Amino acid sequence: MSSGAARRPDGSVRALPAPDLDDHPVSPFLTAPWTSLTSRIAQLGSPRHYARGEHVYTQGQLSSRFHLVVSGRVRIYLHRPDGSERSLAYAEPGASLGEAACVDGRPRHLASVCTRPSEIVSVTRDALLSAAREEPELLLEITRRIAYKQRVMQLHVLIEGLPARERIVLLLGHLVEAYGEIALDEVARLSIRPAVDELGLLVGLTRVTTSRELSRLVAEGLLEKEGRGFVVRDLPDLRRRVHAVLA
Repeated sequence: MSSGAARRPDGSVRALPAPDLDDHPVSPFLTAPWTSLTSRIAQLGSPRHYARGEHVYTQGQLSSRFHLVVSGRVRIYLHRPDGSERSLAYAEPGASLGEAACVDGRPRHLASVCTRPSEIVSVTRDALLSAAREEPELLLEITRRIAYKQRVMQLHVLIEGLPARERIVLLLGHLVEAYGEIALDEVARLSIRPAVDELGLLVGLTRVTTSRELSRLVAEGLLEKEGRGFVVRDLPDLRRRVHAVLA
């Protein structure tokens, strides 16, 4: 069955509306503006500096804490039984991680490791609940962050099984809608500059395959290389390609 259909209990199939990328854009590069709520969350815990390559938490770990990224970047990934890994997201400053295990008390189903030197605040469940008695909007904010990650997981489900070209196109579409600095609705420059291997890990491709597909999009005039980053030269064309994948 295609990703755009669902089966009813009686066995018939109904079409599902294609996701609208202009509505609540979702990106596996997790970030959040540093609002007063973010500052309040940061005040609930204690900061710690992590080295590049150091784990914030491991898969299967029990913990009553969640974490807020102040600076740096954290890779969130799944360790598979065959020894392979699948990157699911990168947490940027303002983003949080580990909220679900903190709330439900179950073992962590993912691991996280710093890809850069990072400063991270650790907040206990008790500290959050205590503060939420006076400021219930704190719990609403944590719920919103967990819900956003469910949308990121939906993106990964959508990507699975697609050819390499379509995986890259779909990921670029989401990144542009979430982080694109758009000029005249034609050109978009990403405000983040993910490395090629980071992009590949997010869609289950090797660095070589990811680099090849990006080079093809450059040759076709869709992308332009700019230092470590890319500029989308034809935004309407990218959107057409994304909607063709989702159709």
